[in-house]
Amino acid sequence: MEAPSATTWRPRARRAAPWLVGAAVLAVSVGPGTRSLPTMVTLGDAAPTTTDQPTSTTTRTTVPSTTSSTRPANTTPSTDPISTVPPETTVPVTAPSTPPADVTRGIPSAAPASPPPAAPAPPWAWSITTTAAGYTSTNVGCATGTGAAALDAFFAVRVGPLIGSDYQHVVALGGGRYAWFFQDAFIDPTGVAARLDQSHFVHNLLLIQDGACFTMLHRGIATRPLSFEPGNGENPTSKWFWPMGAETSGGKLRMFWVEMVRDPYDPGPGDGLGWHPVRTWLGTYDPNTLKRLSFAPAPNSGAVPIYGYAVASDASYTYLFGNTFEQNLVREGGFFGGQHSGTAMYLARVPLGRLDLAPEYRTDVGWSLNPADSRPFLRRYWAENPMQPRYIDGRWIAATKVDGYWGEQLQIDVANNPWGPWTATEFRGIAPRGGDPKMNTYHAHLLPWRASNGSAIVTISQNARQMVRDAFPHPWRYRISAFTTGWVAPPPDPVPTTTTTSTTSTTSTSTTSTSTTSTTVPDTTSSTSSTTTSSSTTSSTADSTTSTTTSTSSPGP
Repeated sequence: MEAPSATTWRPRARRAAPWLVGAAVLAVSVGPGTRSLPTMVTLGDAAPTTTDQPTSTTTRTTVPSTTSSTRPANTTPSTDPISTVPPETTVPVTAPSTPPADVTRGIPSAAPASPPPAAPAPPWAWSITTTAAGYTSTNVGCATGTGAAALDAFFAVRVGPLIGSDYQHVVALGGGRYAWFFQDAFIDPTGVAARLDQSHFVHNLLLIQDGACFTMLHRGIATRPLSFEPGNGENPTSKWFWPMGAETSGGKLRMFWVEMVRDPYDPGPGDGLGWHPVRTWLGTYDPNTLKRLSFAPAPNSGAVPIYGYAVASDASYTYLFGNTFEQNLVREGGFFGGQHSGTAMYLARVPLGRLDLAPEYRTDVGWSLNPADSRPFLRRYWAENPMQPRYIDGRWIAATKVDGYWGEQLQIDVANNPWGPWTATEFRGIAPRGGDPKMNTYHAHLLPWRASNGSAIVTISQNARQMVRDAFPHPWRYRISAFTTGWVAPPPDPVPTTTTTSTTSTTSTSTTSTSTTSTTVPDTTSSTSSTTTSSSTTSSTADSTTSTTTSTSSPGP
């Protein structure tokens, strides 16, 4: 049976944030040559080349958390004593002088407010089944490949009954399969809904990728879909669960989920969204069937920060990156009350794949089992630092949408270790698909494989700033996008010091490569997206770019 394409079914920017101008000037003012502000680039276009990086200083802050379980005796943490280390890397930021553009979301009803007209069975109806694990499964189609251009085209349009979604989290399942977890999603079983509010709303959803084809899984039935993960009980308008970081290891998929609650008020203009996280949970699943094996409070079930906000592993440890994910700024004194808690990134670790164990936490001098000893390894921006690190082909790389909903820039960083120092290889403006002025972008997330030309692949969420007014009648505004960024080696780490900063000149070289690891999906199309980074290359010849970087040392391993 012929596989469906991304567009045909067959069977089988907000204005630039003024408070980031200082950071933007800083990012282009520490190296030699001509200085200029970052260019705003529409998704799908090539990005400008930049070579200068922001300067780092040091400060210190503490965000308490709680741990609810203990580590077995055979996994005693290390102390790694180090005599002289900076407590934190902080990128200076200028306080904003004007309010940001307003962003509103709202929570729609689970059932359609205005159902679409009756229609014949949709083209995917033949594929709807109930799996052995009890999920409703629907074949939603195939992209033309697994590169950025093919995925961008696939997600730019209706994906079977899925007409809009955001906050993608992608984790390798093994055997060339990947799980795409989404936060809020709109599902149209009829195939004829023209608006988001003519469809069913769920707070989380799963797509399984096998090669370039995707299958949708959710609870409920096809005509009345429910969230993939209801947690310990979901109320769509007051309590729900959103996916965070995940890892597949030892024949199990473990994912952190954050329990969200709605606040009894809607924040005013510029102050964010009316809900916040209250608890972190750990779900365990069979990676073949996605059957839920357990769902319980995470070993550290606190939410200040959420350890497991992002998850990545090297050969020895699985690292839990921590962030408060606080987007209701009223709870922190309003937008002008920053820097906000979400600008700080924390780090914990467990033995490889053992997300079920109590972690040890990164401190000023090594690692500790006491979460109160933890210190941020990086603080930057004003409202939010939604950093999403990956360990791909032996290299640490992270994508960050600067200030999330409130920002207009994208930053790509690389490092030799998950605690840094992180060095920016790309800092530029980023606009939504088509440059639509009514839309914004957020949640930049790297895929766990590279493009056929060696570039990293970045996905990013998009929505209308005024979702009900501008995205409900135009679902295409609420769909993710994908593009590439260059593959740049991090510079050598500086010698540990207690001074604030050190500056090192390095040469970063980007090379094309088709070598893969066990988590690499081969690109099935010859077309590739243009690489958009300071030292990128899209030809078979490696180019090199000399860049000046500024970094601050962090505690060693």
